[in-house]
Amino acid sequence: MKSAMRSRQLLSLPGLLLFVACAPSVYRADVGAMFVSGDGVVALQNSGGTLVLANEQSDLDGDLGLGDMEASPYLRFDWERDSHHVRVDGFGLDVSGSGVLTGDYGNILANTPVNTSLEFLATTASYAYEVLGDRDYRIGLGGRLSYYGLDVSTNSGTVEEKVETSVVVPMPYAEIEYFAGPVTLGANGSIMAADLNDADGRYIDAEAVIRWQASEEVEVLAGYRYVLLDAHGRATSRDFDADVDFAGFFLGGGIRF
Repeated sequence: MKSAMRSRQLLSLPGLLLFVACAPSVYRADVGAMFVSGDGVVALQNSGGTLVLANEQSDLDGDLGLGDMEASPYLRFDWERDSHHVRVDGFGLDVSGSGVLTGDYGNILANTPVNTSLEFLATTASYAYEVLGDRDYRIGLGGRLSYYGLDVSTNSGTVEEKVETSVVVPMPYAEIEYFAGPVTLGANGSIMAADLNDADGRYIDAEAVIRWQASEEVEVLAGYRYVLLDAHGRATSRDFDADVDFAGFFLGGGIRF
């Protein structure tokens, strides 16, 4: 009896594998531009460790002159099969500016004119499984793995200070989509509070997007992305405290196959 049951199971396995292999998959590859700006405050301890960081916050826009909106490449790739959805995306920001410090920043004293450059990179990979849905909508739950890298270099002419920190954040993930003919409205988001790598902090990553299927192979999309990093820890061997967000609109398009 057991032998017969095992034989039936083995005979059914090729059929199951064939069904999975033949299940329809949808791939979408998009590229565009994201018009992003940074906001918030950052503080850096001096060499003597005497600063109270909560009292020495430097504003990205006012003190450091980094509030300008910049265009950045925006890339995303989606794969869908049955109830499964995988997405990989990324964007960055590279901006520079000048300002006058209102508080001490590392070894640079208050009221000092400074030139500052900032680089930020966000890349994420997410997976969602459809838990609710019909022909008009779908709701998916899953997980997201995000990499965030922040590099702030501030120069007074005689002193240069750098904050370099990066973190890989595992986050719960949720997404919702509504289908209206060739137009899809979607939103997704993640939030996590954890002590990771360089910093202990709170991380939020959220997006709203509208996608228009212009033809069977071509699509156009537009949306808004918001990333918050509220973290404190060690960077370049000194304490730092950063409460910054990066947000902006993106526009792009690509192919569906």
